[in-house]
Amino acid sequence: MIFKNPSIRTLMICWIILIGLTIGTMMTGRVMTDTSLSGLSIIALGVITWVKSMLILRYYLNLKSASRGWNKVFNSYLFIILGIITLIFLLGKT
Repeated sequence: MIFKNPSIRTLMICWIILIGLTIGTMMTGRVMTDTSLSGLSIIALGVITWVKSMLILRYYLNLKSASRGWNKVFNSYLFIILGIITLIFLLGKT
């Protein structure tokens, strides 16, 4: 297995994307208001969180250089855990 560290440029681009996704999370989650979230907003927050987690795992923890099997396992694990959390929030909303 060949381990290749991501370049500084790649990490900076990833960091800028993470900042954008964090701002998107703040807007979707309506952090400045006291209103409750809609079901679509809760699902969007789950998807944004999944994307942010995958970026951190792939580039900052260098999972991108791991085997395809490990990538599938971590991707599936995150999807299932965040799916359960999103489902709990959706069920608690009713």
